[in-house]
Amino acid sequence: MELKLSASYDATPEEVFAIVTDTAFREQACEKTKALSYDVQVNTSGGDTIVRVSRKMPAVDIPDMAKKFVGDTLTVVQTETWHAAAADGSRTADVSGEIANTPVTLKGKASIAKNGAQTVQAIDLDVKVAVPLIGKKLEPTVVDAIRAGLVKEHDLGREWAAK
Repeated sequence: MELKLSASYDATPEEVFAIVTDTAFREQACEKTKALSYDVQVNTSGGDTIVRVSRKMPAVDIPDMAKKFVGDTLTVVQTETWHAAAADGSRTADVSGEIANTPVTLKGKASIAKNGAQTVQAIDLDVKVAVPLIGKKLEPTVVDAIRAGLVKEHDLGREWAAK
């Protein structure tokens, strides 16, 4: 199931990139999404900046048919590999993720690009729940949960950009 989301910032692409690759920002985003625990790593490899966030989340609002797969908590692991900036400061990233020990995966792209006086951070993900018969029924619930977390993260990003 596809998930597309974007947020606009009153900032330059360079400033937005600095925010989304800031360890303290990512840690604060984990706290804002009510993570029980988290681990944030930001590293460079060649011209790429790799952001890996692992967060343990309470398993709330999980449909009954999924409870046997997840238990009381979920460990969500997301990796963004941000590539070198283009001449205009825009960037793209390869995004991958999973909910550990479940058949849930996500894969897609993210971008940061100037749009008029603002900068837009966009994400386009394909979320899969690889469970025969019920996977397609569970995907909307997973997508809604991911979307809710991303909205909180984007709101926090705009707060940081306004500082």
